[in-house]
Amino acid sequence: MDGVAQTAQRLAKHRPGHPVISVYLDLDPERFATAPARAVQIRSLIDEAARDLDRDAGLSHADRTAFREDLRRLDAFLNSREPPFQGSRALAVFCSSRDGLFETVQLREPTPARVVIEPTAYIEPLVGAMDEPRWCVALVSRRSARLLTGQVAELRERQRLEDDTPGQHDQGGWSQANYERSIEKDTDDHLRRVAELVRRAWRAERFDRLAIGGPQEIVPRFEAMLGDEVRARVVPGRVEVDAGSATEEQVRTAMTKLAAENEKRIERVALDRLAAGIGSGGRATGGPRETIEALNERRVATLLLEPAFDGHAARCPSCGLLSLDGHDQCPADGTHMEEVDHLREAAVEAALAQDADVMNIRYFPDLGPFQGIGALLRF
Repeated sequence: MDGVAQTAQRLAKHRPGHPVISVYLDLDPERFATAPARAVQIRSLIDEAARDLDRDAGLSHADRTAFREDLRRLDAFLNSREPPFQGSRALAVFCSSRDGLFETVQLREPTPARVVIEPTAYIEPLVGAMDEPRWCVALVSRRSARLLTGQVAELRERQRLEDDTPGQHDQGGWSQANYERSIEKDTDDHLRRVAELVRRAWRAERFDRLAIGGPQEIVPRFEAMLGDEVRARVVPGRVEVDAGSATEEQVRTAMTKLAAENEKRIERVALDRLAAGIGSGGRATGGPRETIEALNERRVATLLLEPAFDGHAARCPSCGLLSLDGHDQCPADGTHMEEVDHLREAAVEAALAQDADVMNIRYFPDLGPFQGIGALLRF
């Protein structure tokens, strides 16, 4: 699990006693590459948060005082040299001094600028970042290998290996047979070395998926030499580039197609499991009411959402229980329920709090009959 996913799950499980300020800063390099441009955006977000505080009559004096101090801290931090702007397309900051919370998250995908003050951290935009897996691409031939790692759009070559594996010649008889056996042994030794490099890359970076490119007769030999844990991350298909001469840009282009095909395959498997599991005793459910019930019972293994899904609900600030029925009091502990304007965000938070996966369904319309939401269940 990468840093964004870990932070999102930690924030989802954290039930603060006081509201949290969540700030998302847009770092589009065409508009916000310079400090003055960022300063204008930061000023706008801080002012918007201050107006929200002024309008919120339900805040205690202590919370209001703490929030104003939090806004001053955020303003000073975001206008300093401390934030990790370099290499980011957006930056998320979560702050609640009364709960000792101050976290920053670098996002590699653009996210609209916004500031949200809610009882819990606003983490739904982090799910898009979690959807972008880290890849290792191994381009392998009989004599050489290259490893590239990163998200598809940012793949960079990290390692290159050149082994002195001799080529074949036309010598005949027993000598030719022995020589060919020697060549194959040298090739296997080379592939084992590459497999070890991939294993080390896995231990260092914990990539999510492994794609392999190379001659058709080499790829299955190489894959067979990978350890079980790494082999489990190999995706079907080959990276269709020349293993030795392809540029990084050519690899990224080839990987864009392969990654999309892989995401479609993963979505299709999940949706087929959903269709097979819905019904009496099945381990799947569809529709807002049934899915929210499963989230409340902590039975969800994977939450499935269409991009446009949203709605309204009530949530218990104490235990996190969700309700679509407009309860004034939590059925579990009697705590006053609070209105939630965005059911999508609340469902995502509930899923992450129980260590469930969240999958945005982009390629297929299967969730349409279920109003855009469903779940695969643990039990």
